[in-house]
Amino acid sequence: MRSRHFSRPAAASVLLAALLALAAGCGGDDRSEAELVFVSGTGHHTLDPQRMSWLHDIRLARALFEPLTRWRVPEMEPKPGVAASWRVENGGRRYVFRLRESARWSNGDPVTADDFVFAWRRALLPDLAADYTQLLFDIRGARAFFDWRARQLERVAAGDLGARAAWRAAKERFAERVGIAAPDARTLVVRLERPVPYFLGLCAFSTLMPVHAESVEAATRLDPSSGMRKTAGAYWSDPDRLVTNGPYVLERRRPRRDVRLRANPRYWNREAVESETILEQIVTEPQTAMLRYERGEADWLPDIPSASSLAADLAAAGRDDVHVTRAAGTYFYNFNCAPERADGSRNPLHDPRLRRALSMAIDRETIVEKVTRVGQDPARTFVPPGVIADYQPPVSAGVTYAPDRARELLAEAGHAGGEGLTDLSILYNTEGSHERIAERVARGWSDTLGVSVDLEGLDSKAFGQRLDEGRFTIARAGWFGDYPDPSTFLDKFHSENGNNDANFRDERFDARLEEARATAAGPKRRRLLERAEARMLDKQPVAPIYHYVTLDVFDPERVRGLAPNPWNVHRLDRIRAK
Repeated sequence: MRSRHFSRPAAASVLLAALLALAAGCGGDDRSEAELVFVSGTGHHTLDPQRMSWLHDIRLARALFEPLTRWRVPEMEPKPGVAASWRVENGGRRYVFRLRESARWSNGDPVTADDFVFAWRRALLPDLAADYTQLLFDIRGARAFFDWRARQLERVAAGDLGARAAWRAAKERFAERVGIAAPDARTLVVRLERPVPYFLGLCAFSTLMPVHAESVEAATRLDPSSGMRKTAGAYWSDPDRLVTNGPYVLERRRPRRDVRLRANPRYWNREAVESETILEQIVTEPQTAMLRYERGEADWLPDIPSASSLAADLAAAGRDDVHVTRAAGTYFYNFNCAPERADGSRNPLHDPRLRRALSMAIDRETIVEKVTRVGQDPARTFVPPGVIADYQPPVSAGVTYAPDRARELLAEAGHAGGEGLTDLSILYNTEGSHERIAERVARGWSDTLGVSVDLEGLDSKAFGQRLDEGRFTIARAGWFGDYPDPSTFLDKFHSENGNNDANFRDERFDARLEEARATAAGPKRRRLLERAEARMLDKQPVAPIYHYVTLDVFDPERVRGLAPNPWNVHRLDRIRAK
């Protein structure tokens, strides 16, 4: 879907005048530090590609690490990366990748097939607790290995098996049972359990990026009590230790302040890298970020929160440097579906009737028209309509604003007028203007259902930790698809998925996903996925609120190589500012 560009009026905008008055005297880092400067709205969780799940982390991963394939944007077609070519054999069950002879790590070592084997094994280890481990479960033997290793670690923790012996056995079992092999330094062979129509797209994702085996191994320690292998977090932030194979190397990382990248002189396609240096500034306040842009201290703002008043003002201002794009993403609320709360008490949200009642009492039309105001579409489904070819999300299975039916369901669940519902809260991260939506939702629930909820705003790190630990009742969330297939959305709710923050468990939903996974691409598979989404929406583990748009601010006459697209995929090495 193409961007919508707006024309800037000749007169200075009221918004800019207000910003300058508000923040006069404030400045950012000297932009002479880099040829391209952009702003991120939050700090990074990790630069470990196997552990990433946040969009802004993955954006940097694409600059630091090169996977087998790369997305060509905005078409979203997988093209050669480290793999110069590949063959697909055995009816789509066997991939043979041939690596570029010229591919090098930043320390001069060749990028080998063993580096990919090492990285993919890392992603499959329960030790790592990676959110996207399930992406590799279609590889032959991968899921069985993950489960076997988890049981093995239980034995180590119980004292029945030594950590070193366990790790030796795990390495041997992986080599023997998992369909990932390196017959020589430049050949990687992957055997799948079944054909995966989007596998080449998966190979472009951060979880499947290579890491430099020797240096990562040197930073990894075996915990004798748990048997787990853990890589020191400091490795991923240390420019003197981090070895990368992408178009850039890490030159500096100052947490919550900035990240500086420099072109990798050993990158195989060095001549195509547009900017020698890139500076990412971490600015949590959108107004401050906008001020830096207006002063010429930043070239590109990719993270203007679409829920913020600033985004609405920019979208309405008639500016040719504001680019609003329909996105392959959904803004929603997680309901914690676990039978018990974190403190062991009964969780009323385990009842799907209560979840549907709360979802039906959200006036989505009013939220997008009065609060967000950037042209978002109200959401009844989790997969956004129109972004995946030939897939029709089951809109009729989703809920819409229906106060009377919401009150009926609330009563059926035993909570008429909000009776017995205590200690419910909406958890949100304070970056991104999520409080305004939470206030509107909470007021609607109080007025419509008599249900009172508290609001809890936390910084991004604390918010993410609460989600990981399941210590919430209701939490704001957003999800962008990682590749153009419905599974990138629906797999999130599989009971074994590391990104299943809602703690949703439904055997029929899982079974439909598994059946679709075993079905070749075509109408039958699409129908299975549509039925799976309908089942999930019936149980309503989340309340979809609106489908995202992305709002980028950049002057197309000055910044070249930027191609806003629904999947929010950007190649930093292809962007240049005049």
